[in-house]
Amino acid sequence: MNSLITLSSVDIAIIVGYIGAVIVLGVWLSRRHKNFDDYFLAGRVLTAPILVCTLVSTYYGIDVLLGDSELAYEEGIVGFFGYSMPIYLFYLMAALLLAKRLKNQGFTSLPEILMRYYGPKAQMLGAIASFLYSLPALSLFGFGLVAHVVLGWEPMVGAAILGGAALVYTILGGLWAVAITDAIQFFMMCITLAVAVPLALGKVGGYEWLEANLDPGYFQFFGDLPIWLVLIYVMTGLSVLVEPAFYQRIFSAKSAKSVRNAMLFGIVLWGSYDWAVTAIAMAAKGAALQGILPMDVHPNEALLRVAVLSLPTGLVGLFIVGVLAAEMSTVDSYCLVAGSNLSYDIYKPRARKNVTDEQLIKMTRIGIVISWVLGYIVAFYFDRMLALWVFLSTLLTSTVLVPILLGIFCPDWRKPLAGLMSAVTGLVSAILFYGIVEWFGTFSEENGTTILTIITESGIRYDIWQEYAMLFTLPLSLTGFFVGLLLDRGSGKL
Repeated sequence: MNSLITLSSVDIAIIVGYIGAVIVLGVWLSRRHKNFDDYFLAGRVLTAPILVCTLVSTYYGIDVLLGDSELAYEEGIVGFFGYSMPIYLFYLMAALLLAKRLKNQGFTSLPEILMRYYGPKAQMLGAIASFLYSLPALSLFGFGLVAHVVLGWEPMVGAAILGGAALVYTILGGLWAVAITDAIQFFMMCITLAVAVPLALGKVGGYEWLEANLDPGYFQFFGDLPIWLVLIYVMTGLSVLVEPAFYQRIFSAKSAKSVRNAMLFGIVLWGSYDWAVTAIAMAAKGAALQGILPMDVHPNEALLRVAVLSLPTGLVGLFIVGVLAAEMSTVDSYCLVAGSNLSYDIYKPRARKNVTDEQLIKMTRIGIVISWVLGYIVAFYFDRMLALWVFLSTLLTSTVLVPILLGIFCPDWRKPLAGLMSAVTGLVSAILFYGIVEWFGTFSEENGTTILTIITESGIRYDIWQEYAMLFTLPLSLTGFFVGLLLDRGSGKL
């Protein structure tokens, strides 16, 4: 398979040099950790500037970059107003309402919250959900796309090679390596967008040309999407309230104030990034109309293709490095969280003897490798990145959102049975919903998802998209919590 561009020797040197540099940095930073807290939480001393960089870059991997752009390419500014913008509200809530409470309670991981509030069974379910959500499937999917579009590699080969570099420095350096490389990658991401946005828009005649030639629906806040799908995209944003990688940053911060300020500043940067991505994706649509891109270009690839075609020789390597930096900053964080779920949240509480820090670090490293391998397998099951993102968010949110938030704000409701029934109901219903729709539904090429169609005896037709899962699973999780609360006649003390 051939790539769309020919890389110059300068471009190749930039790409190879960057990948080599982050691996070397990981090796060097591996000397900094002395115990598990150092390895997983960077000694709980991260300051606001580093937190800003690692928060923003962790959220903005290729998965978000290409997932956001997929929607913007197909539907227009709804990619920003209908999908990205509602998420900022949840980030704001997390910064103002959750950060201080979580930081002051001295937690180490998200499942540990469920352990303290509801006991070991709820904690186990939380660890499973957190582990599945943190599989680097989205990141590896993105690496595959970059390799396919830019380098001409098969996606699975590209994911293995490019994702392997992030795996190496994460295993070696832990959160110190993740945080420091994220800071570097943050600036690479900013440079990438600063270069790509004006060049991509200029390629198609500017924003004025887009307004004059694209369908008017492209400039409507919610486009032509079904209202239920818009609602799902909004609900998907709820995952940030229980995002394991964000929780890790909260726990690793030097103070509650520093993480709060970092998250508030991060919202401004996320918004700027999202709007830039939306603009480039719409430029890609314009390029398709002008024949610069083929009309049948895959929505996942549109942004990447137009950006690369807009850049002159020499800047292509910088752009690719920026894209790789965006994804490495995500895959490293998620692998580290998933690895700790296996070591700290599953292995340690059930070990027959005391577990040393050295053993925890070793088990975390094994968990990182396991999560990477499983993420690699899952990555290529879904056709579209946005569908994969919604699926993983549904699993996490359905399992832990209700018990964690109610446990934080309603201490008297911390009954073991309530937390357990909420987590069980949410996780099982999410898996069953996706399974039923996948088994009995039909894949729609037009919509890029599987749809279960139900026609009643009176002839009324209901199209249930796979993405609609959270409309059912969250109410069931909430119901499970209150049923458990009513049935639990004990004191609630664990």
